Amino acid sequence: MKSNRTLKDWVIAVRPWSFPASVIPVLVSLAYLWCYSSVPSVALGSQGAGQPQDMTGLLLCLPLMILVHAGGNLVSDYYDHIRGVDKPDGPNGVTWIHDGTFAPREILHYGLVLLALGAAVGALIISRTGGQPLWIGALGLALALGYPWLKAHVLGDVDIFMCFALLPSLGMGYVGTGDYLWEMVVVCLPYGMLTVAILHANNTRDIANDTQAGLHTAASLMGWRGSQWSYVAEQWIPYALVAAMSVAVCLRVGLAGLSLLLVVLTLPLARRNTKAMMAVQRGESSAIGQLDKLSAQEQLSFGLLYALGFVVLRLVA
Repeated sequence: MKSNRTLKDWVIAVRPWSFPASVIPVLVSLAYLWCYSSVPSVALGSQGAGQPQDMTGLLLCLPLMILVHAGGNLVSDYYDHIRGVDKPDGPNGVTWIHDGTFAPREILHYGLVLLALGAAVGALIISRTGGQPLWIGALGLALALGYPWLKAHVLGDVDIFMCFALLPSLGMGYVGTGDYLWEMVVVCLPYGMLTVAILHANNTRDIANDTQAGLHTAASLMGWRGSQWSYVAEQWIPYALVAAMSVAVCLRVGLAGLSLLLVVLTLPLARRNTKAMMAVQRGESSAIGQLDKLSAQEQLSFGLLYALGFVVLRLVA
């Protein structure tokens, strides 16, 4: 174990480049709730809700998401190391255990501390709501801790969608309005699918490695070709969903609903990623070694424009 570790070592260990997956749900939910708080005809739901009830609680959702995400990354890294999934020359770039920067148990304890801090922030948010969305926080924490097992048993993609789309979207809807906005399920689907695509690109690349380690991911279950086509669907369906949403909003407020189509500016990224995935043959997984990062780039760009679309909609409707 290195004796001269720096702050940079501690930061790198949590994989901060993955945090857009945590930030986008918060930004999109905030933008939609601000749009929702306008006149009833602008809202995607049946009626507006006035100004968000607890802006402080909504803003606290950002550190909550990042802390739980970081802690989940560390716990996952620990169990991947113990199971022999991560190797010194592995494609995912997780080297800080193998190179002696951190002992395995340090990584585990580091992750658990961050998860505990996230749980404390979550408890503060829940206390401001009267305790109603406790089930969302409890389920989110359980999914963060259970991700290594769920990934090994085909359910990793479901876990990621729940943690980085459905649960934060529903939770922020409740914090912002005092009620469950089930339309938030529709709002989160586009960026949620792109977030799952990041994991799917990673797991498609790692099919051989994960199978050898005894993990059964959704990618390995579908096989190489099925996994490729699943990734393509995750890339393109989000655009169709936003287009349908834009049409629905246009029918209520006119051409202002076209603001949601700002996401089409990221179509070249989707095309690039799709071509990269479909061009690779079985056994050439190294050719998509960076596709998870490219998918994350698209998810971030799409999410920012998606949030901006709701802001513009509120301003011009």
